Amino acid sequence: MISSPERGGTVSTPTLRQILRDQLAPADPRILCGHDRLDVPVRWVHSSEIYEIGPLLTGGELLLTTGLGLRGLDGGTRKHYVHDLAERGVAAVAFEVGRTFDEVPDEMVRAGSAARLPIIELRSVVPFIDVCRAVNTSIAAREVDELRMRALLDDALHDDLAAGAGVAPMLGHLADLLDAPVVLVTAAGALVSAHGVDDDSAAWRVVDRAVAEVPVRSRGRSLARLVVGERAGAPTVPYAEALLRAAAGPVSVGLTRAGVRGSALAARLVEDLVDGRPLRRADLETRLAGAGVTVGGPSVLVPLAAEAPDPRMADAAVAAAAFDSMARSIVDATVYALVSVPVGGPGDVDPVERVASGLARSTGLGRTTIVVGDPVGIDRSRPGADASRTLTDSLRRCARQLGLAASAVSPAGAGRRVHTAREMLVDEAIGTLEPSVRAELSALAAPLAAHDERASTELVRTLAVHLAHGCSATRSAEVLHIGRQSLYQRLERIRVVLGFDPTEPSVYASMMVALRSLAAGA
Repeated sequence: MISSPERGGTVSTPTLRQILRDQLAPADPRILCGHDRLDVPVRWVHSSEIYEIGPLLTGGELLLTTGLGLRGLDGGTRKHYVHDLAERGVAAVAFEVGRTFDEVPDEMVRAGSAARLPIIELRSVVPFIDVCRAVNTSIAAREVDELRMRALLDDALHDDLAAGAGVAPMLGHLADLLDAPVVLVTAAGALVSAHGVDDDSAAWRVVDRAVAEVPVRSRGRSLARLVVGERAGAPTVPYAEALLRAAAGPVSVGLTRAGVRGSALAARLVEDLVDGRPLRRADLETRLAGAGVTVGGPSVLVPLAAEAPDPRMADAAVAAAAFDSMARSIVDATVYALVSVPVGGPGDVDPVERVASGLARSTGLGRTTIVVGDPVGIDRSRPGADASRTLTDSLRRCARQLGLAASAVSPAGAGRRVHTAREMLVDEAIGTLEPSVRAELSALAAPLAAHDERASTELVRTLAVHLAHGCSATRSAEVLHIGRQSLYQRLERIRVVLGFDPTEPSVYASMMVALRSLAAGA
């Protein structure tokens, strides 16, 4: 654990409002324009009477002046002075009146208003040097503290990388330094890890009310987000974005580093396919054979993608299925695999179902979510077919659907960890519908949801299971763990609540999509 040098008293970048209140209050300040910009951070306080001061400023400064350098200049030149400061990104101009000007010239106020540059009139004298010393000392102290914290964080994160500890302890170091909860979610929307929260629900609340977040990138792609939540007792979390950015690189390395892998040849082949590198059929077959994946005879490749809070957990879960012929790798915190499945034998089972069943039976599935894609044949009789492109598209589709699968949007499939890409297509399709159409679909099943909420029943799940099992009373009752008579009673109640029979062929498809749309939050 690393401790924050800030605990017991934080130093944060002062805002213009704070400086007006704390250091410039004796000057009796009056805000002439830019009232909506009082909460901008001030990165330095500078005093100058030079007319051409703009090129010497870098942005974020509060400029203190008596206007001496503007004496004798015409109105147009004074307006140019204001525009130049605004273009430089100056935080504000504080203008002491009574020495050079009795009041701030009107044309300067109008120019400041147009440029949204706060101009403050100081009606009493305060020593500029005292204001500069007080504020700049505070800013410098903050920068020193930030550098110290970044050094502490860098040391801790690189120690974690050297030890192969994964991303969980990295988030712990961040949370300790910031004294605030930190959450890591994938770009697909899956929760990877969290520190400083009690459960997954609390982690998602942090994401919803983020104080700051930064992307975690690898090879030019955004693969995750680092999110920091509110500090206990105070929403402001000093240095949050700076420390998140400092941690993003090591976290990216921790995410993409492989855990338990197959052969190096197999891992590299999967990585090349995920990256979309084109492969000739002969090269693909050669590399599959070199990776120990069967391609001869009647067989197909079944792609899959898996995610877990730690990618090594997902990799171990896929490995535990113990398929005879498989290539796999961890790419950007997601496990990708190709499973070779023989086909064409008597009583053959669907290859997708065979792989999905094998994964569902594997030990140590835990919090791993898996999507199994459609089979791809490496068929020499079709020389025009681009097998590598098809595999790339299927692997990426599985990864894209992991977020939907992890949220278990299907009421009939709630609690499952292994899903197929073809069953997730309807959920992807729902996401592309117009909001009004999704709302109409959800409205079909909304009365059942309202009844469940009011009477603590399970009508929505009952109907979803019944439709998903072809309206077979025997199979539906088994899945729901109730007797057939109880099922019939629930179905009758469903008809009464809806006012129509949702199992009729004419509305069957609409009701299935409506239930998925309702579960997806449409």
